[in-house]
Amino acid sequence: MNSNYTFGVIKKSYKELIYKIITAIFIRGLLLIIPVFWSKVVNGINEGNTREVNYVIVIIIILSIFYYVWQYLNQVSWFKFYDKLSILYTSLIAKNNSDNIKKVTFGEYTNVINNDIDILCNFIGNGVSRIIQVIEIFFIYFYFLSQNIYIFIISVIISIFMILLLLISGKGIKEENIKRKSSLDRKTVVSHEMYDSLKSGKYDDGMFKKFYSSHINYLKSNKRFNLLSTAIIYLVLGIIELTKYGIIIYCVYLIFNNRMEVGTIILIYTYFDKIIANFEVIGTISAEYQSFIVSLKRLNKLGNE
Repeated sequence: MNSNYTFGVIKKSYKELIYKIITAIFIRGLLLIIPVFWSKVVNGINEGNTREVNYVIVIIIILSIFYYVWQYLNQVSWFKFYDKLSILYTSLIAKNNSDNIKKVTFGEYTNVINNDIDILCNFIGNGVSRIIQVIEIFFIYFYFLSQNIYIFIISVIISIFMILLLLISGKGIKEENIKRKSSLDRKTVVSHEMYDSLKSGKYDDGMFKKFYSSHINYLKSNKRFNLLSTAIIYLVLGIIELTKYGIIIYCVYLIFNNRMEVGTIILIYTYFDKIIANFEVIGTISAEYQSFIVSLKRLNKLGNE
């Protein structure tokens, strides 16, 4: 089994995938459209156009209700897709693989079933919405370009540097995750040995020390992995946040010089928050992709095509 098999798993789940794509597109589209109407409300208030403001608010309420309906449908579609992927992956390592079982320890086999398949299904299942969110960033850049060339250029340059930072840090995150997985396998094996020892009624102090040591090693490895991946994401988000404040100050300058409407600054602020949220997703993808690759390699040992 290799990455080609994963494409095969996705292909067999095409109905669930299409359903997931449709609901995700509707949700992300509504999140982009609703702020546009709020900017119109602000401009209407600024111009004293009460009738237009009331009309737009009604539209916002309808779209918001529609959004939450689609949120529920999106959750339904996610679980349908996840369940189908999980069944296909589980079937891969549960049928006619007595020879492959010999390649792994009991702890590794248990963790593949309980953890790695879940990691694979979550990554692929969430990948649909995340890809759409990444595409959403380009729509936002296009809007910035339509408003001000300098806002567009600064946003794009900062985004490129942040993506490079995420890519560079990916190797270190992957190495830490491999160590974390190995320590988890060891901890699982020792836990079973400890269980057998206690069940037999024989308390072994040496076994307890071995169990305690494996648990401590896993906690240290797990902490290093999570703190490193989290630190990179926070660094990226912090830089983008500071860039947002600088651009908003520039927008205020444009408004005072009658070169921008008041509602536009609200839309730019909202869209920049979406860029921050989407970069958090990109950072999560970078960290989870490394976990996905490690889990895929572990599953390879058990897979049968």
